[in-house]
Amino acid sequence: MVKDKIIEILQKAVKEDLKIHLEQPEFEKFGDYSTSIAMMLAKSQKKNPLVVAEEIVKNLPALEEVEKIEIVKPGFINFHLKKEFLLKELETTLKEKENFGASKLGKGKKVVLEHTNVNPNKALHVGHLRNACLGSSVEKILETIGYDVEVQNYIDDTGVQVATTVLGLRELDIKQEPNEKFDHYALRVYVATEKALETNPELKKKQEEIIHALDKRNGEIAVFTKELSTKILYENLKTTHDFNIDYDLLPWESDILERGFWKEAFEVLKKTEAFEKFESGEKAGCWVVKNVLGDDKVIVKSNGVVTYAGKDIAYHLWKFNVLGKDFLYKEWENPIQEKPLWTTCPDGKPNKNFGQADVVVNFIDVRQTFPQQAVREGLKMLGFEKQAENLHHIGYGIVSLSPDSAKELGLDTTDNKNQYAMSGRKGITILADDLLEKITEKIKIEHPDSPAIPEIAIGAIKYYMLNYTAPSDLIFDYKKALDIYGNTGPYLQYAYARCANILEKAKSADFVPTPEFIEEQRKNLKPNEEEFSILRELRRFPEAVEKAGENFEPHVICEYLFELAQHFNTFYNKHRVLNAETDELKSFRLILTQAVAQTLKNGLNLLGISAPTKV
Repeated sequence: MVKDKIIEILQKAVKEDLKIHLEQPEFEKFGDYSTSIAMMLAKSQKKNPLVVAEEIVKNLPALEEVEKIEIVKPGFINFHLKKEFLLKELETTLKEKENFGASKLGKGKKVVLEHTNVNPNKALHVGHLRNACLGSSVEKILETIGYDVEVQNYIDDTGVQVATTVLGLRELDIKQEPNEKFDHYALRVYVATEKALETNPELKKKQEEIIHALDKRNGEIAVFTKELSTKILYENLKTTHDFNIDYDLLPWESDILERGFWKEAFEVLKKTEAFEKFESGEKAGCWVVKNVLGDDKVIVKSNGVVTYAGKDIAYHLWKFNVLGKDFLYKEWENPIQEKPLWTTCPDGKPNKNFGQADVVVNFIDVRQTFPQQAVREGLKMLGFEKQAENLHHIGYGIVSLSPDSAKELGLDTTDNKNQYAMSGRKGITILADDLLEKITEKIKIEHPDSPAIPEIAIGAIKYYMLNYTAPSDLIFDYKKALDIYGNTGPYLQYAYARCANILEKAKSADFVPTPEFIEEQRKNLKPNEEEFSILRELRRFPEAVEKAGENFEPHVICEYLFELAQHFNTFYNKHRVLNAETDELKSFRLILTQAVAQTLKNGLNLLGISAPTKV
């Protein structure tokens, strides 16, 4: 990439061991790339930044892709790319088609990517959906830049939440409603049981007994829980499949316990200095990892129950293939998704295709940062420094609803809050199934003749979930999500459909220029301001994809696509395409439209959003 070339010549000119960053200037008049390295050096050299910038530029060799280099106050060095280079990049877009944006950055390294991870005791709410959308998009981005990605959906079937639903089904008389999805029914049972536990000590005692039974992995309760969890999980997978989200492996926490993963890890941990059993204080009898983010993280409770973090340490030793133990596997029965789905199980067969990660990426609620850090510290204590460095926790913020959206979904909004957060235990939950149904209904009312209602509904929801940095909290609003004039999924789908319509009309008129036209006319073409803006934006797509992949940030793709669509719509509103003044200009503008369409489609695909030709 030309960006890498510019960084390389800057590095040689600077002659100091500094990491050089190139940014895209906010305004096009300042060029295609800009660096503030001169201002950084000016501080240490005690010189005027403009003088330092001049010294750097003097030592820069010419690059065939660069038209000019200029210095701008207070010391920026800006690079302007040649028109001929941008037109050549346009050819690349058209020739690479669906592969435009792909690279070999990952060099085939294995990434184990974990996302969704809904406790199998209830239906998915919109917070779980945000997790799944983020993980699924990052999967596609990483694969595009050359990583081998294995997607895992961890099934915590031995935890407190599952035990609570088991308790409710056994002790409370709550019936499933006609036509009620089973995971929706399980959620109602869970909420009712949580409420009953607040005032019933005897019920609390029975819950503890169930938790211990699940931890020991034997008896009728364990069998009942596995059957229940499987039934709920099947319904969960229907939901994620509706959003075109799928997986490679379902690792069960019960199998981690049955295969002795934790027992193996525990014996090794006990030999390390930072892992010890407290004999006094509020954590007396607990095994802890000391000094995690300034505190001591409990791994085994005083009653012998292993915490989430403890099981997760063992699980990650397996992910990195350093545990010395493996699961048994079989294909998931009653497949919902198209690609093969495997599950761990007690009675399966060995399969060496799973785990063995070079890199691990976990999408887990930002509120779980502390236990995730405990897992990293646990790996370090065991001597797996490299593995700890390659373990990435991507924390995501909570999803709330705007007052209008909350009201439409039946929540009480008389307290006039500016947002409504969810609480599964209190029963304040917006389910992913209900959200999709409501969005679909609204599109049917507003656009009854649309041939792409399901695609628009899914695109609106997914884009809203992805168009924010993962750690930031999100307030979902129906009106904003469906705005065809705003920064939304439907806006991008509409831009793509506009391109497709233009190209279809040109095809019907037997006017289909080829990429060779650009090569033949490169020196003669004189792009106007709007065309030049599109050329510059198209060239940035591969860089945006790599940036999104390296930082696990789908919102980078969202930002890029919105800018590209804006540039194209500005161009379309000012200039004729099919009725351009000359055939040469018509050919160029059609090729430009074709390149925009291809890039929009490729980018939407990375977000898991379809690109219908008619909306």
